[in-house]
Amino acid sequence: MSSNRNIRLFDICREGTHVLGPGLRYVVWTQGCPRRCKGCITPESQPLDQGTDFNIEALAADIVNNDRIDGLTVSGGEPFLQAQSLALLLQLLRQIRPELTVMVYTGYTLQQLSRIPYATDVLQYVDVLIDGEYIEELNDDKGIRGSSNQRVIALSHRLDKYLASMADGIRKIEYVAQDASSVTSIGVPHKTKTLTL
Repeated sequence: MSSNRNIRLFDICREGTHVLGPGLRYVVWTQGCPRRCKGCITPESQPLDQGTDFNIEALAADIVNNDRIDGLTVSGGEPFLQAQSLALLLQLLRQIRPELTVMVYTGYTLQQLSRIPYATDVLQYVDVLIDGEYIEELNDDKGIRGSSNQRVIALSHRLDKYLASMADGIRKIEYVAQDASSVTSIGVPHKTKTLTL
């Protein structure tokens, strides 16, 4: 996909959001995912040959120079398809701004990640991992995980006081105006209600 000095992204939220983890969080959505989960909220992030390559050092500088943010959330796509690049990005963040917390979404389970190259290099910098494939039928409309099979796993103690609300709290959506004609929604969508007549 991209060289290990670059990371291919679907989108970025530079301004920060409050709906994908505690505090104000810079968000990156990686490009590429082979899963094709039914009901995927970002199907545009699935193709492996799309997205935009970002230089890792430049992206790290953009993140650490935003003094308003409390942390970084990484979603996708599937972030661990670019684990080597992601590990380098997180290493740079930790070196420059160690107080920033890191959350990562993945369709893999924590156990499966042990077999993914460079995944352990990523996990050493992650405070909370939200793991597991999205299953639309198990969307229980709770927390910032997509479906009830997904787990909110603390890999450090830095976000422990938020774990319960991240797993079972009320979902929120934020809308960000990209320009005069385009609005993006950020957050885990509410469960689709089916009307019966």
